[in-house]
Amino acid sequence: MNYIQRSFHPTTVRENVSLPSQTVKASSSSSSLHNGVRFNDLIPTTQPCDDREKYLTAKYPQQQMQLIRKRLKIEFWLDDELRMLYNIKDDSDEDHNHCPGDLIDSLLDIDDEFERREFLVEKLRNVKQTRSLLMDFIDELLHRVKML
Repeated sequence: MNYIQRSFHPTTVRENVSLPSQTVKASSSSSSLHNGVRFNDLIPTTQPCDDREKYLTAKYPQQQMQLIRKRLKIEFWLDDELRMLYNIKDDSDEDHNHCPGDLIDSLLDIDDEFERREFLVEKLRNVKQTRSLLMDFIDELLHRVKML
C-alpha cells in the first residue's frame, strides 16, 4: 500500500513516504514569514496572511444566474426609486433611516395582491413625493415582484 504522510513544523517540513519495501524520509527547511510556513520562496509577499483580501467565488447553473441577475436588476431599480421618493441626494445614514429595508423579501412572503398593496402603502407612508407618484411606484413594484 502506497501512502504519503506529512507532518508540518514551523521551521521544517517532513515528508514520510511508505513504499511496500521501504520507508523514505525527506526533510527540507523552509523559511517562516510571520510565524507561518512559506511554501513558495520565489514570490515575495508584502502583507501578512491575515491582512490579505479573501474572495469566495461560486459557479452557479445558467438558470440560477439568470434569476440572480433578475433579482439584482429589480433591487437596483428599487433603490433608485426609493431615493427619488424620499429625495435622497447622498449616501448619509440619516436619510436612509427613513427608507424601509428589504421590501422584496417581505412582498414575496405575502401571497395576496391586496395585502401586498396595503403593506407597501403602510411602509411608504413617509415618502416626500405626491400620492400619484407613490401609487405608480407601488403598481410597478408589484408588477416586477410578480416576475420573480
